[in-house]
Amino acid sequence: MTFPPLSTSTTLATVRSEPPPGPPFGLAGLAGLTGLTGLEGPLLAALGLGLLLGAHRHVAPNCRPDQILVIAGRGRRRRDGQRVGYRVVHGGRALMVPWLEHRRWMDVRTRAVPIRVAKAYAQGGTPIDVEAIATVKISTDPACVGNAIERFLGHQPAAVQEVAARSLEGHLRVMVAGMTPEQVNQDRLRFADRVLEVTRPDMIKLGLQVDTFKIQRLSDTVDYLDSLGRARLAEVLRDAAMAEAEGFGDAEQREAQAEERSQVASTTARTVVEERGNELRTIRAQLDEQIRTAEERVEAVAAESRARAEKALQALRADLERQRLEADVVLPARAREQAEEWRRRGAAAPTLEDARASAAINDQLAALWREAGDQAGSIFVLQQLEMVLQEAAGLAGQMQLGRITALETGNPAELANLASLHPAVMRTFLEQVRDTLGIDVLQALNPQRTPQP
Repeated sequence: MTFPPLSTSTTLATVRSEPPPGPPFGLAGLAGLTGLTGLEGPLLAALGLGLLLGAHRHVAPNCRPDQILVIAGRGRRRRDGQRVGYRVVHGGRALMVPWLEHRRWMDVRTRAVPIRVAKAYAQGGTPIDVEAIATVKISTDPACVGNAIERFLGHQPAAVQEVAARSLEGHLRVMVAGMTPEQVNQDRLRFADRVLEVTRPDMIKLGLQVDTFKIQRLSDTVDYLDSLGRARLAEVLRDAAMAEAEGFGDAEQREAQAEERSQVASTTARTVVEERGNELRTIRAQLDEQIRTAEERVEAVAAESRARAEKALQALRADLERQRLEADVVLPARAREQAEEWRRRGAAAPTLEDARASAAINDQLAALWREAGDQAGSIFVLQQLEMVLQEAAGLAGQMQLGRITALETGNPAELANLASLHPAVMRTFLEQVRDTLGIDVLQALNPQRTPQP
């Protein structure tokens, strides 16, 4: 069979019918690979999300607070050292390994369990019917929750209620057998508490917890309890009738006695009132007297206190006036006197010190004069040289020359004599000192000079 050759248009059409290139991954790529287009992509995404949520619920199941989650499949060791093949989660979320572990939930909500015990023979052989109500739940205590898991995992709550009811009925019969009907009827709360105490060990073995137990009704088929009530009622009625008769019989006598007691009490009360009134008046008079005495004492003490205060005030005033006078007059006068004394001492101090210094100097000069011997005169002249020269220069300065007329003689020595006028006056003064006081200043200044007669 021969096929016709393909044309160019047929080849282009075949190429265009192929899917366009794109990413091989993602929802679009998955749709392209599977050949799905349009709405199939979102549907696949929703399906994938659902699968993911389902896997999450299987891997991390959640447990409500009113449930316990039992995850079985892997062994673990409890607190008491026993090794078990499950773990318990009460409220919350847990992680589990799929295919290796499986989970089951147990309801731990409280359920009411009605209990009816017929013909429970009490002490003495009296049959009693007891109706009670108990609230029972699966215990979440880690010490006994394992017992409940071993006995009730996978059972309906009705089975748990049935087991609890049968156990409570048995214990209730045992408790009724050890008590009289009167005891059961009179103290129902104590009776219920004793039932709870007796049933607690068995409930722990079953993994159950009894929250409350209340007696609702007690009855008997032989009317024993009703007979007790009728006998007690008859006793009460009889006692009431006797009390009423005695009351009516004693009423008049008691009334007369009461009237007599009231009169006596009234008379006694009036007497007591009068006595108390007299005592009150006496006490008032005594109190008034004490008040007057106290007031007089207070006034006397106040007057004495005022006098003492006035005296102390006057003393303070006198002391204050003395201090003021001393501050204004005495202290300034003492200060001025002391200042004047210090001024006098200050004024006399230089003179006294000068005199002491002059005496000391004279003593030292005398000692030096004795030590110097023949040179003492020269030393004295040298000490007084400045003063002597000042006096000589002053004497020459006191000489006033009005007009000097020089005659020309042709001798130059005349002008030299005129220029040496002042030194000649000083020399004359020193020679007069030598002639008058015997102190040769020139000789003292020049020891090598030959003294002139």
